[in-house]
Amino acid sequence: MKERCGAWSRGKLLLGALLAIAAALLAMVWGFAMQNVRRPRLGPPAAFPDHLFMPFAARNDQGQTIRAWYASGTPGLGTMLLCHGHGVDHTNLAAMVDFLRRFGCALLLLDFRAHGASDGEYTSIGLYEWADLRGVLDEARARGFLATGTALAAYGRSMGAATLINGAARLPEIQAFILESPFAELRLIGGRDFARLTGLPDSFLTDVGFHLISWWTGIPYLDNRPVAATAGFGERPVLLIHDTLDPRATRADHDRLKAAIPQARELIVPGASHVQAHQVASTTFETTVIGFLRDVGFPLP
Repeated sequence: MKERCGAWSRGKLLLGALLAIAAALLAMVWGFAMQNVRRPRLGPPAAFPDHLFMPFAARNDQGQTIRAWYASGTPGLGTMLLCHGHGVDHTNLAAMVDFLRRFGCALLLLDFRAHGASDGEYTSIGLYEWADLRGVLDEARARGFLATGTALAAYGRSMGAATLINGAARLPEIQAFILESPFAELRLIGGRDFARLTGLPDSFLTDVGFHLISWWTGIPYLDNRPVAATAGFGERPVLLIHDTLDPRATRADHDRLKAAIPQARELIVPGASHVQAHQVASTTFETTVIGFLRDVGFPLP
């Protein structure tokens, strides 16, 4: 009888320990997941030429206020729409602004929902942010920033690139796309981030985290699969940029997207980590981007 009671006690202790471990893992997964979908706590803005831009506001399909900025360019030249990545805001694109201003492009920037000065508590990490772009483009046109016939191209980084892919079919006025470090599936990039930052292998815990945040926010994060939305480009030209040291949007992601977009050109930047191509190889980056834009008929000097 004593042996049976002892075994029962040990079983309860083991069960309690397993439940405690499971609770700790779930808490870690929950914290990691929520950190990535809640509005980031941004530090002071980077140096940015605010005096060049006219601020304005638009509404997305959720009624959220999306803040945007427009800078006019040389008459007769095209407009570039610049889309920031996850966890930053439009000021993160300061180097791109300086680069494109040298060529006289008009520029259109925004803060996506739950980022920067825009409304929203939760980001969909590129699944629904195309509606922010839709609202900004419509408002820019209503204000006369985008006249009929104005050539429009778009550059996006990471989440911004995923947004452009997911929304390409709904953004027909964009004539050419430049996409740096886009991911093929959010589930995969989430697993890689979780493994890299926690030291735990990608496992069912990643799926648990996605299901938990989808239940909490109502956003179906596992539906965020840009590789399945590439048909939205049609025949429009695309430049895919891959950074070879990128631990998030890997070469496998790039190759899957390249295979799904037959007309896409590619730029592979050795030695660059996630969205660092311009910083690491500015001359190659700028020469390739400008050459691509000229080849597809985007008006430049």
